[in-house]
Amino acid sequence: MHIEQSSIVVDQTTISYDHFQMGSKQVCFLLSGASYLYDHPYFYYSRMALLARGIDVICIHYVTEELFSMTDAESNACMTRRVDAVVSEVLATHTYENVQFIAKSLGTIPLAALLAKPNLQTARFVFLTPVLEAEVVDQIATSSQAGLLVIGTADKFYDEAALETCRTSQLTIDVIEGANHSLDQGFEVDPSLAVLGHVVRQIEASLFEPLPK
Repeated sequence: MHIEQSSIVVDQTTISYDHFQMGSKQVCFLLSGASYLYDHPYFYYSRMALLARGIDVICIHYVTEELFSMTDAESNACMTRRVDAVVSEVLATHTYENVQFIAKSLGTIPLAALLAKPNLQTARFVFLTPVLEAEVVDQIATSSQAGLLVIGTADKFYDEAALETCRTSQLTIDVIEGANHSLDQGFEVDPSLAVLGHVVRQIEASLFEPLPK
């Protein structure tokens, strides 16, 4: 495995990304949360599962302090431009036959915007604890890609009506009873580890099982 650190300038800001290269025709882009980073459990074990299968992985470092001084609309648009620029550059300079995405929390906002891109209609998308604001819900509801959406009932973004709207998509929706925005069961270690194992298996099933004919 070779890890290449690259960067691209978007709106006069340098956005870096780490490219774990396994020589694969398949790639998975990871989009962190604001504080839930790539060494945190759900990304750590997802990356482990991907690399174990010889799949290239790209971690995009799109979050900068300036995002938090913008309005929500400005921040969302800025994040989307940054992520889209990295994805577009990677796909233009490498020959990948299969594309996948895993995003958590804040990262689900730019991820949802990518659902409409014509060249990503066969990609698979995993939304972990998505920010279920109106635009994100609409983008998910009108999408056609396969994938997974996971959220806990104790998550501050949990919204049953929004989830019902999302059920018109092709995503498998997994609601974890009692799980918070970190997908933990409060301060309970064993139940939280059980959720972690369950969700990682769900991610594996969503990304690696063949699509139905």
